[in-house]
Amino acid sequence: MTKSYLKVVLMGVVTLLLCYFNKAYSLYIMLLFIFVCAINAYQLESHYQRMGRFFQREKDNEIKEVEIENKYHEKILSQLIRSMNLPMLFIDKEGKIAFTNQSFRKGFEIPHLKGRYYKDIFVGEMLDLVDQCYVFERPLSSVVKIQSRYYQVESSPVFSDKEHLIFDGTIVLFTDVSKMKEIEDMQKQFLSDVSHELKTPMSAIIGSVEILKRDGLDSPEIFQEFMDILLKESYRMQNIINDILELSRLDQTRVKLDFKELDVKAVVKESIDLFEPMAKEKHISLIYHNKIEKPVILDYSTVKTILSNFISNAIKYSNDGVITIKTKKENNMFVLSVQDEGMGIPKNKLNYIYDRFYQVDKSRSSKISTGLGLSIVKKIVELNQGTIDVESTLGLGSTFTVKLPINPKVSHNEDII
Repeated sequence: MTKSYLKVVLMGVVTLLLCYFNKAYSLYIMLLFIFVCAINAYQLESHYQRMGRFFQREKDNEIKEVEIENKYHEKILSQLIRSMNLPMLFIDKEGKIAFTNQSFRKGFEIPHLKGRYYKDIFVGEMLDLVDQCYVFERPLSSVVKIQSRYYQVESSPVFSDKEHLIFDGTIVLFTDVSKMKEIEDMQKQFLSDVSHELKTPMSAIIGSVEILKRDGLDSPEIFQEFMDILLKESYRMQNIINDILELSRLDQTRVKLDFKELDVKAVVKESIDLFEPMAKEKHISLIYHNKIEKPVILDYSTVKTILSNFISNAIKYSNDGVITIKTKKENNMFVLSVQDEGMGIPKNKLNYIYDRFYQVDKSRSSKISTGLGLSIVKKIVELNQGTIDVESTLGLGSTFTVKLPINPKVSHNEDII
């Protein structure tokens, strides 16, 4: 009970006592009491009105602050949605497209979507996905191919109540996973190719061991023949495994390249000496033309790998003739070319020669080649920020040319990311 009510009660008690002891003035006393009560009531009403207005102002201010905050949040959310990189659209409860962000319009290049029914726009898997979410009011996710690209499509229903009873529409979000899909397909293809390539030498090894176990000890000729097969196929498996390990190393996030002064002439001479016996067996001459006299800053392993693969391939795909190796400087670039007079490469196969395990002529290369050499060369050239080109005429030969930056803007022994 407030002080005002206590005051009124106390005055009422005093008034009753005065009226009892002064009956002659009781009427005046009662009138005075009523007057005082009226004044008190007026004061109370004014007080409560002031308090009411105060609380109303406080409430209005709070509501205004909440409205401003909500509008601010709506603006931020709207700006985030419109500027986000992921394409998005909203389909209302009537099945009409109510909103699309800039990424969606730019990515799919579909004009005049707003207000159109989604069934008139989408087809195939995309239509099924959105349809299920829209009809059954549940979130769904699937990878869908749209215009030659793959998207992870997330479809989620929107409700206007906490109990999820009032359906307002569906949000559809697109994430481009084409690169991941491409990598996944490449991994599957690579594993398939590796299994296929290893299966051939392994079958030859197992077959040779079985024959040796059965007849090898009784016949020195059979023993020697199949021991040669075992050795050759073992070398082939070793080459495949080494090349796979090298490709795996080059595919890592960080690959160390050791840039230092390199005597190009000496490095080429090393490679020529290494392949000279193989070339002589096929009556092939190795000729070297050098226009670089001073050392240049390059990665030794890169130059050595490129030379080994180019010269090895030139010998493999030639029966005789000349293989010409040239080195020179051109606009602060190291230029290495290897030209042969071999079988050449058909124009329709030039785009595939850098693919892993691809071999232009398997009858020539399958016994000694893994089909990974040019893949390794291309990868290591890209890591050096260089270029690789090929010119080839069927029946006349091929020329492979690599250009590498001299003294690249990378500190020595720094990891290339």
